[in-house]
Amino acid sequence: MMLLTTAVYPPHMAQKVGETYINIMDKYPDDSSIAEPLIPAAVSSTLKGINVISIYLIKDGKLKEAMDLASSRMLEFGKIQGFRYSIETVYDASEAMALLGLEAP
Repeated sequence: MMLLTTAVYPPHMAQKVGETYINIMDKYPDDSSIAEPLIPAAVSSTLKGINVISIYLIKDGKLKEAMDLASSRMLEFGKIQGFRYSIETVYDASEAMALLGLEAP
């Protein structure tokens, strides 16, 4: 299972978001016993603003801890005007197919 975090913010807030990111990662660093970063941050520009995604592979039995860590980080960003985010759990193809009783090719 993976944790997918998506964030969007206005371009004029990029400096503030960057500074906040540095502070957040000092305050809430990655914890390899909870989740492994597959894509710590991938950034793109869209017509809706600057878009950032991150994907973490959650360790077995650590969903709550992973959600708590991601939520703590995003709440810090939430103080920035125009910053919006979502946090989702997602399955890879083999995990999703196993839920159906199937085996991925």
